Amino acid sequence: MLITILLALVMIISGCSSSKDGGNNGTNGTNGTNGTNQQTGNQSGTDQPKKPVNLVFSIWGNETHKKMYEELLAEFKQTHEHINVEIQTIPFDDYQQKLSIMAASQTAPDVAWLAERMIPQFLESDQLLDISESVKSDSNYNFADIYPSTLELFTKDGGLYGIPFSTPPGVMFYNKTLFEQNGLKTPLELVAEGNWTYEEFLKAARTIADPSQGIYGVKLIREWKNWADALLPLFWSHGADVFNEDGTAFALNTPEGAAALQLYTDMIFKDQVHPKPGDAITFDTGKIGMFTDRYSYVSTARAIEDFEWDIAPMPAGPNGRGTSMGFAGYSVFKTDHPEEAMELLKFLTNESSMAVTSQFFVPSRKSILESDIFMNSHELPSAESIQIAILDQMDEARIAPGHRNWQQIDVKMQTLLDYIYTQTAPVEEVLQMMEDEINRLMN
Repeated sequence: MLITILLALVMIISGCSSSKDGGNNGTNGTNGTNGTNQQTGNQSGTDQPKKPVNLVFSIWGNETHKKMYEELLAEFKQTHEHINVEIQTIPFDDYQQKLSIMAASQTAPDVAWLAERMIPQFLESDQLLDISESVKSDSNYNFADIYPSTLELFTKDGGLYGIPFSTPPGVMFYNKTLFEQNGLKTPLELVAEGNWTYEEFLKAARTIADPSQGIYGVKLIREWKNWADALLPLFWSHGADVFNEDGTAFALNTPEGAAALQLYTDMIFKDQVHPKPGDAITFDTGKIGMFTDRYSYVSTARAIEDFEWDIAPMPAGPNGRGTSMGFAGYSVFKTDHPEEAMELLKFLTNESSMAVTSQFFVPSRKSILESDIFMNSHELPSAESIQIAILDQMDEARIAPGHRNWQQIDVKMQTLLDYIYTQTAPVEEVLQMMEDEINRLMN
């Protein structure tokens, strides 16, 4: 009788336990419908909080760019509560070298900006994640909206290793107030006449320049270490190039290359219309007539209140304008969190986010570039200026040459340009030294 009573009690207790947890004990899930258990607070297994993930996102932008991304990431956080994103800002001059060191030491960021000259190195070293399946299979992403030509640099062996967010041609920012004070036609007026050439460019620079007052007609170079952005348009407009067509040899040591480099040298030392090497004077001081940079410089220019400014295309040389196209994209490095990093990349490159970033960057999505979102987002530059200086130049703009050993080539070029900057060797000798040294690095 005692055994019977005990068995009955066990059955009663078991039944009560079963009714409390919805028909199962939370471990085998064979009798219930919600798969809960007491240890997880009666939450569904599919609704359990995801483990927090920390991502690092690297950029080289300024504080204005960083603030914009902080606002975007706050929006990203609303739909991805478990993902925390830290923005890592590295100066552009040091960016590729530091990223290389981090990648080699397994501390690379999860998602990073990459410029055109950096992409070959990281593709060759197999440090980037193939994102093709994720972006192409996601019906909400609208992959077809991205200009196919902008994806070529990120494509290798059928895989896709990044999405561009900025594809701007180089432009000429000019101080409209200085032009008017000196009775000069503006670059846009000269474009309309078909006379915007390096000859007219130099005439304007000489007229505006007043070295005794610290006023210069032109500054081609944003930062003295970043020679490529400043000099490539000059080389190309004169029919010269740094590398040969298949990227196997140095090609600048030609009469055309010498003419372009001599023109640059004369601006600094003979005509004195360009700041001396190391001079950090900036366009926003109002003491520079013309300044070449990427469109993203508008984030700084829009804060100018002391003078009027606008943008124009590069002047034409014997071989055309030689417009260079900047290129920057997001890539995912091989990471411990590939799924979360891919979610971040897709968010940053979707239509909504690219509409936001287009206030500073020329977007790679058709729906944004060809809309009022980009053309009329701000009073300056005007839609007319954007059309002439950017959209009309994109078909002929060229992307800077890349090389898997670009980092060492870049440093060597800068070192040899010091012979120009210190006036210790003529242009012809410097070009010969470049040919000898750069060919060794390329091979």
